[in-house]
Amino acid sequence: MLTPTQPFPALSLPTLDGNGFDTSRDLGPNGAVVVFYRGLHCPICKTQLGEIEGLLDKAAELDIAVVAISGDTRDKARQTAEEAGAKQLRIAHDLSMTEARDWGLHLSQAREGSSEPPLFNEPGIFYLLPDGTVYASWVQSFPFARPPFEDVLAAVKFRLDKGYPPRGSYTGALAEHDGGTKLEAVDGPNAAAY
Repeated sequence: MLTPTQPFPALSLPTLDGNGFDTSRDLGPNGAVVVFYRGLHCPICKTQLGEIEGLLDKAAELDIAVVAISGDTRDKARQTAEEAGAKQLRIAHDLSMTEARDWGLHLSQAREGSSEPPLFNEPGIFYLLPDGTVYASWVQSFPFARPPFEDVLAAVKFRLDKGYPPRGSYTGALAEHDGGTKLEAVDGPNAAAY
């Protein structure tokens, strides 16, 4: 799992436009939103990519880069883009499952009799900052109930407008008290610590 305020893994992949995507060089002045999608076999992914395509102007106004990434081959990624109507969205392909796991994505095996690849990543969205850290993430274990991309952009805008800090970054001890609030339930697995 990637934790907000912590560095994100280096990632460099080919893209349909031929320019590639590299986290060390391709973030906008206010960072990037990286959208990992399942692949050609996923109709919800195509809907999502079409939605993102329609919001690229809003993303540009926020000075963020946007890229969609899957483990599909170039040909499958191209077919996905065509079926989604994604003409301007930067689409990267050939994500390895090791890279997917490095990003904390859930992995699934193909359902018997399906058109799914033998192994593929489930969806995830990451807002990356230019300083090389994660600001926020939305990671899912199945294809349904993804956050609307307009909501993701609203979160980016709120951060920029209000200076809102990253949340979910606490990685300290849990079996202690913080200002009178128990950080772990007294009947939980570490109850003996109380």
